[in-house]
Amino acid sequence: MEKLKNTLSQLRARDRATIRKVGYFVALAIVAVWVLLSSLGPAESGKVLAGKTTVAQSSLFVDIVGAVQRPGVYPVAIDTRLFEVVSAAGGFTKSADQKSVNLARLVTDGEQIIVMSGDSGDAAKTQSKLLSLNSATEVELEALPGVGPTLAARIIDWRSANGGFTAVDQLLKVGGIGDKLFAGLRSMVQP
Repeated sequence: MEKLKNTLSQLRARDRATIRKVGYFVALAIVAVWVLLSSLGPAESGKVLAGKTTVAQSSLFVDIVGAVQRPGVYPVAIDTRLFEVVSAAGGFTKSADQKSVNLARLVTDGEQIIVMSGDSGDAAKTQSKLLSLNSATEVELEALPGVGPTLAARIIDWRSANGGFTAVDQLLKVGGIGDKLFAGLRSMVQP
Protein backbone atom coordinates (compact mmCIF):
# COMPACT_ATOMS: atom_id res chain seq x y z
CA MET A 1 0.00 0.00 0.00
CA GLU A 2 2.90 2.30 0.86
CA LYS A 3 4.50 1.60 -2.51
CA LEU A 4 1.26 2.58 -4.31
CA LYS A 5 1.13 5.86 -2.38
CA ASN A 6 4.73 6.60 -3.33
CA THR A 7 4.03 5.83 -6.99
CA LEU A 8 0.98 8.12 -6.98
CA SER A 9 2.93 10.96 -5.38
CA GLN A 10 5.73 10.53 -7.95
CA LEU A 11 3.13 10.66 -10.74
CA ARG A 12 1.70 13.87 -9.29
CA ALA A 13 5.22 15.27 -9.23
CA ARG A 14 5.57 14.24 -12.87
CA ASP A 15 8.57 12.00 -12.31
CA ARG A 16 9.49 10.79 -15.82
CA ALA A 17 10.83 7.41 -14.77
CA THR A 18 7.63 6.62 -12.83
CA ILE A 19 5.44 7.80 -15.70
CA ARG A 20 7.38 5.53 -18.07
CA LYS A 21 6.98 2.52 -15.73
CA VAL A 22 3.23 3.11 -15.34
CA GLY A 23 2.90 3.60 -19.10
CA TYR A 24 4.60 0.24 -19.75
CA PHE A 25 2.33 -1.43 -17.22
CA VAL A 26 -0.84 0.07 -18.78
CA ALA A 27 0.30 -0.92 -22.29
CA LEU A 28 1.03 -4.46 -21.09
CA ALA A 29 -2.42 -4.67 -19.47
CA ILE A 30 -4.12 -3.48 -22.68
CA VAL A 31 -2.24 -6.05 -24.76
CA ALA A 32 -3.14 -8.81 -22.27
CA VAL A 33 -6.83 -7.89 -22.39
CA TRP A 34 -6.74 -7.73 -26.20
CA VAL A 35 -5.09 -11.18 -26.42
CA LEU A 36 -7.63 -12.61 -23.98
CA LEU A 37 -10.60 -11.17 -25.88
CA SER A 38 -9.28 -12.21 -29.30
CA SER A 39 -8.75 -15.75 -28.07
CA LEU A 40 -12.46 -15.98 -27.27
CA GLY A 41 -13.38 -15.50 -30.93
CA PRO A 42 -16.80 -14.46 -32.20
CA ALA A 43 -19.91 -15.66 -30.36
CA GLU A 44 -20.99 -17.64 -33.45
CA SER A 45 -17.99 -19.97 -33.17
CA GLY A 46 -19.85 -22.15 -30.69
CA LYS A 47 -18.17 -20.88 -27.53
CA VAL A 48 -20.54 -20.01 -24.74
CA LEU A 49 -20.14 -16.60 -23.18
CA ALA A 50 -21.19 -16.59 -19.56
CA GLY A 51 -24.05 -14.29 -18.60
CA LYS A 52 -25.70 -14.07 -22.01
CA THR A 53 -29.08 -15.70 -22.33
CA THR A 54 -31.30 -15.07 -25.32
CA VAL A 55 -34.86 -16.28 -25.52
CA ALA A 56 -36.55 -15.73 -28.86
CA GLN A 57 -40.18 -16.40 -29.52
CA SER A 58 -40.27 -18.29 -32.79
CA SER A 59 -43.96 -18.07 -33.54
CA LEU A 60 -47.30 -16.68 -32.48
CA PHE A 61 -50.64 -18.44 -32.50
CA VAL A 62 -53.64 -16.75 -34.08
CA ASP A 63 -57.23 -18.00 -34.21
CA ILE A 64 -59.13 -17.00 -37.36
CA VAL A 65 -62.86 -17.69 -37.62
CA GLY A 66 -65.77 -16.63 -39.74
CA ALA A 67 -65.86 -16.28 -43.50
CA VAL A 68 -62.57 -18.02 -44.38
CA GLN A 69 -62.08 -21.37 -46.13
CA ARG A 70 -60.34 -23.15 -43.23
CA PRO A 71 -61.04 -21.49 -39.85
CA GLY A 72 -58.69 -22.51 -37.05
CA VAL A 73 -55.60 -21.76 -34.99
CA TYR A 74 -52.47 -21.07 -37.03
CA PRO A 75 -48.84 -20.68 -35.93
CA VAL A 76 -47.36 -17.60 -37.58
CA ALA A 77 -44.06 -15.77 -37.40
CA ILE A 78 -43.58 -12.55 -35.48
CA ASP A 79 -44.36 -9.50 -37.65
CA THR A 80 -46.99 -11.41 -39.64
CA ARG A 81 -49.68 -9.31 -41.31
CA LEU A 82 -53.35 -10.26 -41.28
CA PHE A 83 -53.44 -10.89 -45.04
CA GLU A 84 -50.88 -13.67 -44.49
CA VAL A 85 -53.12 -15.34 -41.88
CA VAL A 86 -56.12 -15.13 -44.23
CA SER A 87 -54.00 -16.74 -46.94
CA ALA A 88 -52.93 -19.54 -44.57
CA ALA A 89 -56.62 -20.12 -43.82
CA GLY A 90 -57.31 -20.69 -47.52
CA GLY A 91 -58.54 -17.19 -48.27
CA PHE A 92 -61.95 -15.59 -47.94
CA THR A 93 -65.21 -17.36 -48.71
CA LYS A 94 -67.49 -15.87 -51.39
CA SER A 95 -69.70 -14.34 -48.71
CA ALA A 96 -66.84 -12.69 -46.79
CA ASP A 97 -67.04 -8.97 -46.02
CA GLN A 98 -63.39 -8.11 -46.69
CA LYS A 99 -63.91 -4.63 -45.27
CA SER A 100 -64.59 -6.15 -41.83
CA VAL A 101 -60.85 -6.67 -41.26
CA ASN A 102 -57.71 -4.61 -41.80
CA LEU A 103 -55.51 -6.89 -43.89
CA ALA A 104 -52.43 -4.70 -43.51
CA ARG A 105 -52.21 -4.77 -39.71
CA LEU A 106 -49.82 -6.90 -37.64
CA VAL A 107 -51.35 -9.79 -35.68
CA THR A 108 -50.69 -10.45 -31.99
CA ASP A 109 -50.19 -13.68 -30.09
CA GLY A 110 -53.41 -15.29 -28.86
CA GLU A 111 -55.62 -13.03 -30.95
CA GLN A 112 -58.92 -14.16 -32.42
CA ILE A 113 -59.72 -12.68 -35.82
CA ILE A 114 -63.36 -12.65 -36.88
CA VAL A 115 -64.02 -12.28 -40.60
CA MET A 116 -67.63 -11.21 -41.07
CA SER A 117 -69.73 -12.38 -43.95
CA GLY A 118 -71.52 -9.86 -46.16
CA ASP A 119 -74.92 -11.05 -44.95
CA SER A 120 -74.15 -10.60 -41.22
CA GLY A 121 -76.79 -8.89 -39.13
CA ASP A 122 -76.62 -5.36 -37.79
CA ALA A 123 -75.20 -6.51 -34.42
CA ALA A 124 -72.23 -8.12 -36.13
CA LYS A 125 -71.63 -5.02 -38.25
CA THR A 126 -71.73 -2.83 -35.14
CA GLN A 127 -69.25 -5.10 -33.37
CA SER A 128 -66.86 -5.01 -36.34
CA LYS A 129 -66.83 -1.20 -36.16
CA LEU A 130 -65.58 -1.30 -32.56
CA LEU A 131 -61.85 -0.79 -32.13
CA SER A 132 -60.13 -3.83 -30.64
CA LEU A 133 -58.00 -2.86 -27.65
CA ASN A 134 -55.92 -6.00 -28.11
CA SER A 135 -54.97 -5.40 -31.73
CA ALA A 136 -55.23 -1.63 -32.27
CA THR A 137 -52.10 0.21 -33.28
CA GLU A 138 -50.97 3.40 -31.58
CA VAL A 139 -52.29 5.43 -34.54
CA GLU A 140 -55.71 3.74 -34.33
CA LEU A 141 -55.90 4.41 -30.58
CA GLU A 142 -54.96 8.07 -31.12
CA ALA A 143 -58.02 8.42 -33.36
CA LEU A 144 -60.25 7.89 -30.31
CA PRO A 145 -61.56 11.11 -28.71
CA GLY A 146 -59.36 12.26 -25.81
CA VAL A 147 -56.55 9.81 -26.59
CA GLY A 148 -53.24 11.29 -27.68
CA PRO A 149 -49.85 9.69 -28.35
CA THR A 150 -48.94 9.40 -24.66
CA LEU A 151 -52.20 7.76 -23.63
CA ALA A 152 -52.15 5.46 -26.67
CA ALA A 153 -48.65 4.32 -25.67
CA ARG A 154 -49.86 3.69 -22.10
CA ILE A 155 -52.74 1.55 -23.39
CA ILE A 156 -50.34 -0.52 -25.49
CA ASP A 157 -47.91 -0.82 -22.55
CA TRP A 158 -50.71 -2.01 -20.25
CA ARG A 159 -51.85 -4.49 -22.92
CA SER A 160 -48.32 -5.88 -23.26
CA ALA A 161 -47.68 -6.07 -19.51
CA ASN A 162 -50.99 -7.78 -18.70
CA GLY A 163 -51.45 -10.14 -21.64
CA GLY A 164 -54.15 -8.07 -23.28
CA PHE A 165 -57.59 -6.81 -22.35
CA THR A 166 -60.33 -9.25 -21.35
CA ALA A 167 -62.91 -6.54 -20.64
CA VAL A 168 -63.40 -2.93 -21.69
CA ASP A 169 -63.58 -1.89 -18.00
CA GLN A 170 -59.86 -2.67 -17.69
CA LEU A 171 -59.20 0.63 -19.50
CA LEU A 172 -59.75 2.26 -16.10
CA LYS A 173 -56.53 0.56 -14.91
CA VAL A 174 -54.51 2.48 -17.51
CA GLY A 175 -52.90 5.58 -16.02
CA GLY A 176 -54.55 8.74 -17.34
CA ILE A 177 -57.97 7.25 -18.08
CA GLY A 178 -60.57 8.47 -15.62
CA ASP A 179 -64.30 7.87 -15.38
CA LYS A 180 -65.19 10.76 -17.70
CA LEU A 181 -62.85 9.68 -20.53
CA PHE A 182 -63.81 6.04 -20.04
CA ALA A 183 -67.52 6.90 -20.40
CA GLY A 184 -66.77 8.45 -23.79
CA LEU A 185 -64.65 5.50 -24.98
CA ARG A 186 -66.71 2.59 -23.63
CA SER A 187 -69.06 2.32 -26.61
CA MET A 188 -66.26 2.69 -29.17
CA VAL A 189 -63.95 -0.18 -28.14
CA GLN A 190 -63.95 -3.90 -27.47
CA PRO A 191 -61.34 -6.18 -25.83
